[in-house]
Amino acid sequence: MPSPLIILATYVAVWAVICIAWWAFRAERFGITGPPYYLIYRTARLNKWIERISAFKPTAWRTIWNVGIVTAAGLMVLAFDFLGKNLTFLIIKPQQAGPIQPIIPIPGVGVSFETFPYLALALSVLLASHELSHGIASLADHIPLKSTGLIFAHILMGGFVEPEEEKLNQARNISKLRVFAAGSYANAVLGILFLFLLANFAATTAVFYTNGGVSINTISPTLPVYSSGLHVGDTVTSINSTRISDVADLRSYMASVSPGNLILLGTQRGTFQVKTTADPSNSSHALIGIGLGDAYNAKIPSLSFIQPQTVGEAEFWLANVLISVAFINMLPMPPFDGSKFLDVILDVFRVKRAKEVRITMYAASIALLALNLVISFLRFGFLRY
Repeated sequence: MPSPLIILATYVAVWAVICIAWWAFRAERFGITGPPYYLIYRTARLNKWIERISAFKPTAWRTIWNVGIVTAAGLMVLAFDFLGKNLTFLIIKPQQAGPIQPIIPIPGVGVSFETFPYLALALSVLLASHELSHGIASLADHIPLKSTGLIFAHILMGGFVEPEEEKLNQARNISKLRVFAAGSYANAVLGILFLFLLANFAATTAVFYTNGGVSINTISPTLPVYSSGLHVGDTVTSINSTRISDVADLRSYMASVSPGNLILLGTQRGTFQVKTTADPSNSSHALIGIGLGDAYNAKIPSLSFIQPQTVGEAEFWLANVLISVAFINMLPMPPFDGSKFLDVILDVFRVKRAKEVRITMYAASIALLALNLVISFLRFGFLRY
């Protein structure tokens, strides 16, 4: 695996090629601006699509975003509470603190090559849901969109929705609050959803399994199967070359077998010959001596390219990234949505000396976040995920 220095040098070289290509092909003609500091692609093509979504039950959308206002206010309070407590733990009880560090999404530098696909998926869902929610909230309150687009700033990738600033400034305070709260609210809801799926991992990954035979749970020492060579943990996949997918298949096939018959049990270790014997409670029913139950259906992945552990990793990163950003984005500090949300709240309640309150909140947010970042680095070093 290449060293971080080589990866960074490669990244710089690729970025230089991108900037040269932007200049050579005069990419500004296509709405691409920004080099050498970043790339921004602006377009109005997505506006119509977002307009169609917001036009479907606009009253329902406004109700959803009203809930988002309350949720966003709660996220702001909880962000202060969490960062304050974590800072205390970092100073006094570091073993109980959680490291607060930005993740550098460069494979081989900030994240491993194995982790990067999950992080890329989480960031994509984060950005798409965040910006789409801002756009829907704006249009549901009749605030037109100026443009939508994508931004790539070296290690940071994102999307954006630009409401017409003049219309947004003239909108009612309730409309502004809906717009500013929508992104974090959507991220929090999705994050909690993925956290629920992760907590119920077995149930949520069941769709990726199919029955692949019958696992042998017990073997009776008094019945023929005991001396056949089969072991507890073997999986019966066929009887006399007939496919056995689950316990129901096995029972159905055995109903046609008579006591004293020789049968061939196919397993993952090979084929074993077993002579059946009569069931003591029903002499016409054949037994082989395998303990059965619906819980012992063997499971195999139904999709070779999606493994259950892959789903679990995706759920973990989606939950963590979405919830973390939902909290951090509601901190009342530029350039986060929390700063705009706070400005409107101060106006709604006609807070005296609003400027002083705003500056105090900004300073407190910046100090809390910065101290968590610095002390986390001093305590735990640079973390690579």
